[in-house]
Amino acid sequence: MENLNTLEQILLDRLSLRYPIVKLHMPFLKVLNRECTGVGMYVNFEDYELPRDIPQIEVYLGVISTNENIEIKGLEYGLGYELCIEGGKISFFEFITYGEDWDCNIDGFKVVTVPMS
Repeated sequence: MENLNTLEQILLDRLSLRYPIVKLHMPFLKVLNRECTGVGMYVNFEDYELPRDIPQIEVYLGVISTNENIEIKGLEYGLGYELCIEGGKISFFEFITYGEDWDCNIDGFKVVTVPMS
């Protein structure tokens, strides 16, 4: 079991600006594992129990994200991401490249807003 890394923490903070309930779930998150796929990564969280005064996330089964991209040295197009919700709780992050191979190194990342066209 691991703690959130800096990238995961920043993305959750940014998501909580759009989805404030995410902030209430953050103290309960522990990383179960990080799976590198070669073109992306899954960050799986341990299942957690919520105190009665904290509601579940209204997206019962689905994903939430922002219109941001993650720039990382070595990736021409950077990474996209989404936070997956299952059973009203945060289940995992999915990071994807846009068809590029990636070793899952996040050193020197920068989160940037993608302009809406």
